[in-house]
Amino acid sequence: MKIIYRYILLEMIMPMLFGIAAFTSIFIGTNLLFEMIDYYNRFGVGLLTLGQLFFLNLPGIIVLTFPMATLLGVIMAYGRLSSDSEITALRAGGVSIYRLIIPALLLGLLVSGLTIVVNELVVPDANYRAAGIVYQFRYQRKMPLTQRHLFLTPFKGGKPDYVLYTELFDGDTGKMQNVVFQDYEDGRPSMLIQAEEAVWSEESWQFYRGQIFTLKAGERMPAWEFDEYRTVINYSPVQISKIQKKINDMDILELREFIQLKQGQGNNVNRELVKYHQRLSIPFASLIFALLAAPLAIQPQRSGGSATGLGLSIIIIFIYYSLMTVGAALGEQGSISPFCGAWLQNLVFLFFGSYMLYKMGN
Repeated sequence: MKIIYRYILLEMIMPMLFGIAAFTSIFIGTNLLFEMIDYYNRFGVGLLTLGQLFFLNLPGIIVLTFPMATLLGVIMAYGRLSSDSEITALRAGGVSIYRLIIPALLLGLLVSGLTIVVNELVVPDANYRAAGIVYQFRYQRKMPLTQRHLFLTPFKGGKPDYVLYTELFDGDTGKMQNVVFQDYEDGRPSMLIQAEEAVWSEESWQFYRGQIFTLKAGERMPAWEFDEYRTVINYSPVQISKIQKKINDMDILELREFIQLKQGQGNNVNRELVKYHQRLSIPFASLIFALLAAPLAIQPQRSGGSATGLGLSIIIIFIYYSLMTVGAALGEQGSISPFCGAWLQNLVFLFFGSYMLYKMGN
């Protein structure tokens, strides 16, 4: 039986590698190449820098092709075995349909795992480095970790814990300029701090040259001026900087922390939660595609060969990503849970794949 598994796996490898190369070329030719030309024409970017950008964008493109290539590989391999009556011979020899699809499921699971690893360990860092290079030649300076007019409003027990505003936050130096901090007790303002500057020091923020007002209902107490004042704000410069970071530049742990930070400020995080759950649902498309494609391709083939397999792959990919778009939109709007929105397309394809497998096995 192991020989049969190896034989079928080898049949899937070549068309899968072809799929990776073909789909990657399509993405490069329809998107990345035009970006490179635009950078060269508008900013005069050198060939070495363009080469860096090309290879930094490549991991993110390649992982997108893994599910598509897996689908193509499974359909082409099982379609060829079916058209040459090898499937018929194997089933006549006592090999059940369930055993026949094991190699496809193993390949799908392996590719899903590989996709997760590359997505978490390679793609976020590569995207962030690419964004830094683009920023540098656009604005002739290093991409800063700064933000103007920053607001932070964490909530505790459904009520605001405090409100922090700064005219300019510098994540590189851990400094804020022209800071206003309003503390709350049981949802009511209790203290107001105005300071020229705040600096991160020893796990807390040190305020400099400002005033403190103690607030009571209906009145504002006289100001207390200070040169230095330390207060507890449960956000470090690194955490504040992550609020600005793009989702595609985060790994799954950074994205989870980002969601917690936004939730702590009472913000709607449905969109971020959909993206978070998609970090697993999209890679597992390889396994889902393998489950659907194997019984679909095992059915008797009359004609068409490779062209039929490629056409069928494109149709399935279109339906899958259309469902993914609809599910993500519903999840972001709150019509369904973000988890269901991220996994909708997988659940639909899992149902149809399992149903087809059951019908063929009985």
